[in-house]
Amino acid sequence: MHAIASQYPWAEELEKTVVRSLATSFGLDFLLFKDKHGGEVDTIHNARSGVWATQAEHDKYDQRGAYSDVKGAYHSDRRYIDKGKSDAALQQSGKLQDGYTSSRMSVQNGIRDLDHVIAAKTIHDDAGRVLADISGMSLANHSSNLVSTHRSINRSKQALPVEEFLTALPGKISQKKATLTADRKTLESMPRNTPEQRHRADQQKTKIEKTESQLQELESIDPAAMRKNDLAARKQYDGTINKKYYTSSKFWGSTLSASGNAGVRMGARQMLGLVAAEIWFELREALPALMQKMRVNFSLATFLQEAERTLQSIWTRVKARFKDFLTAFKDGAFAGILGSVTTTMFNIVATTGKSAIKIIREMWGQMTAALKLLVFNPDGLSTVDLTKAVVAALSAGVATAVGSLVYAQLVPIMSFPFGGELAAFIGALTTGIVTLGLHYVLLHSKMMERIWLLIERSSHALTLRQFETLNAQLDEYLEDIARIELNVDVDELEDFALDLSSAKTETARGAVLLREIKERGIALPYEMGNADSTRSWLASLAK
Repeated sequence: MHAIASQYPWAEELEKTVVRSLATSFGLDFLLFKDKHGGEVDTIHNARSGVWATQAEHDKYDQRGAYSDVKGAYHSDRRYIDKGKSDAALQQSGKLQDGYTSSRMSVQNGIRDLDHVIAAKTIHDDAGRVLADISGMSLANHSSNLVSTHRSINRSKQALPVEEFLTALPGKISQKKATLTADRKTLESMPRNTPEQRHRADQQKTKIEKTESQLQELESIDPAAMRKNDLAARKQYDGTINKKYYTSSKFWGSTLSASGNAGVRMGARQMLGLVAAEIWFELREALPALMQKMRVNFSLATFLQEAERTLQSIWTRVKARFKDFLTAFKDGAFAGILGSVTTTMFNIVATTGKSAIKIIREMWGQMTAALKLLVFNPDGLSTVDLTKAVVAALSAGVATAVGSLVYAQLVPIMSFPFGGELAAFIGALTTGIVTLGLHYVLLHSKMMERIWLLIERSSHALTLRQFETLNAQLDEYLEDIARIELNVDVDELEDFALDLSSAKTETARGAVLLREIKERGIALPYEMGNADSTRSWLASLAK
């Protein structure tokens, strides 16, 4: 392992990785991309968290108006009134069940309230609803969000969400009990000698009875029933908003625009970064010789000639890799599109930070290369070599993510002049070091060499290699036959092709081939039809 490490071109590979990282991930990236907290597409989750991708949607939310101005409209909505009348009729018939206590409500008038499970004010001020362009009154007065309950429960709940109300309920009950105890003591100590004193005592008694009724209703609350109604209301509410917004042309238009923009920028970044890296590598080779020549005998004419020659070499090098630049743009564009879409999907459930957006983009840059290898395998690599290439690409993505994290941590610290540039260099250097370290460990370490060897020796891989070798040798034999039999009889060849195509089974085709081989005196390294001979020959190839 030490011998392999000493032979590995560490300095050269580190330079290449750092230069390319500086040109792309830590150079052009910050010129072409202006990452925003939460991404470039508005989502319901981000809007409710106060994170807006577009100023227009933010302004629309700020201009929604105060709830107090439209409160009457929420409670005078036809659906609210109809539900109230329907529940009132059920109450008078003794069939109305309290939605929060699971008990039948008394027919007594004035004790029932129709409550919005999700408070109307909460719905009116919900940024997700505003983003989805849905009427607050239609959501608030949906049948799933309207529940009849005792008025004391409704007045106690007010605009609190169900979970918050249930959390605060034990405290409310304790407070009522404490108030009740104090009021009873006050009643016991009150004089009743004059009509006025007796009137005050009666008022105190009425207050106690009211508090007792409120306490009784609060203690009768069924948390399971409340949560069941809340779950049904929120399922309907969130489902309506999510379906309306995430299937709207506004969301998909923003997503397509953001992903297309990111694709073009990422493609340009990768292509221009590759061009810049190639220019640097050519300059690095040419400048030392130029400086040495000018140091010995400086001449402006000679200097201009050498500079022109260097520029021509750069242009020649760039032209030679033109196809590579186009490929880099195409792969970068694909990675940029996927990175933008992935960021948007993440923002549906969680808000992504700037560093997370950059890491997603960089990871897709390497994952695109890995997917391209897996799907197309352009170099026709074997299973083991293909796996190594994919692992190398993914390890480069991990290294870039680590470098991006280092950069994100250093930028706030290095607030001095040129601190940002220094942080970018350290991030690129970290990327290079981690890339080489992971590459060496995953491909050349003793442990991984054993794993690669084990995979290579597996029956599947071994058989595949043997047949690849067999096919190569058969191709050579066919080439030899073609060279020898240039004057072959066309009629005989047609007869042979006809016999071979008419053979319907492997045995029949083997018989045709065996006959032709014998007639033409072709020497094979194994005996056709003899399984032992074939296995012996294959075994000799594996040695």
